[in-house]
Amino acid sequence: MNEANTVNTSHSHEDIEELETIKIENLNETFASQMNKMGMNVEAVPIGTLNMEREEYYNNDIGSNPIFITNRGCIKIKDKEVSMIQIIQRN
Repeated sequence: MNEANTVNTSHSHEDIEELETIKIENLNETFASQMNKMGMNVEAVPIGTLNMEREEYYNNDIGSNPIFITNRGCIKIKDKEVSMIQIIQRN
């Protein structure tokens, strides 16, 4: 019998901790939720579903060196002149 691989699975009620459920949100979902709370009619678009998210990004303010940018998603805005916001992060 290999005792190194045995595990004691008996626990008393006091040993068991309550587990928390954590929902992981993308940045665009977090911002959309905050904007909805402020009374705006917005919707978080799933990351990677729009063609504009697949384009390469360059920052023209810093010479000709390309800056790597991470796409953090888009937010669709309803009933406003601006219909879409894209959230990007400079690395």
